[in-house]
Amino acid sequence: MIKETLTREERFMTAVKLDIPDRVPVSSMFDEFALRQKGITHQQRFDPACQPLILNTFHQIFDDLGGYDIQWHAGTGFPFSSWKSCCDIRINSVPQGSESTLQAERESLLADDYDKIINLGWNGFCQELYPRLTGMSINQLDDNQKKALAKYMEDVQWWKARGVPVHMGATVMNPEVILSLGRTLPKFTIEMHRQPDKILAVINAMVDDLVQNAIADARAMEIPWAHILLTRGSGTFYNLRIFEKFIFPSLKKMVNAFSTQGLYVNLHCDTNWIINLPYFKEFPAGKCVIELDGTTDIIKAKEILRGHICI
Repeated sequence: MIKETLTREERFMTAVKLDIPDRVPVSSMFDEFALRQKGITHQQRFDPACQPLILNTFHQIFDDLGGYDIQWHAGTGFPFSSWKSCCDIRINSVPQGSESTLQAERESLLADDYDKIINLGWNGFCQELYPRLTGMSINQLDDNQKKALAKYMEDVQWWKARGVPVHMGATVMNPEVILSLGRTLPKFTIEMHRQPDKILAVINAMVDDLVQNAIADARAMEIPWAHILLTRGSGTFYNLRIFEKFIFPSLKKMVNAFSTQGLYVNLHCDTNWIINLPYFKEFPAGKCVIELDGTTDIIKAKEILRGHICI
């Protein structure tokens, strides 16, 4: 039995800062596992009436597993403090009877929207976009987000009462992920090649608003972490020439801005990032955590990022 000399949060932050903790800290990302273990369907997962059931399921799994150090997020989903932060522009819908996880993509951004984003900025444009996607006014959307935030903070307190810090303070996507989801991956990729200057202008018009929205969320939740969801900028999709031109500059700007504001950064890297990882050594050392799925070789990643970023 390993003698524990640190609190859960001390153990986690020791690892983040690249020091040696008393043992390896465990941070959960158990949503899908919890649902399947307790027989919860994905139709229920996105049914507002079932949210108390989902929360209870996550709490039960914590007890069933004997506890762990860090809860990845509280509540039942990603937290936002206002309508401005809702960067995932997919509509959450699961076909009746479906047990597929939410990976849907649809064309919710139009080609004409590029000029609007350039002229209005991301937040200005979203005052038109979100009502168009949801059928609700900005005031209704903002009211919904504030109610959801209150529920989220209630669950943060549930975890804190058990000595378990919550890791999720703010969630944001790099601009190319938002554009790819909104235009669809094939159309966005074609447009990067056919209209490179316009796409760069769109990305530049988005990034400052995305940064400020995430900082506001982290401060509202008093959790000093910004989670950047990265999926479609890796070597799985694009070569390094594309990465260097369209993806890395905004990502670096985000990470540096968050770090300057006293936030730690969680890089959620779905797909294979192995050719991109050397660029991550330009981020501040001991200020980031990188989450990899099974397509990035974790041993090679450790060799590349050793002494710079916690895996």
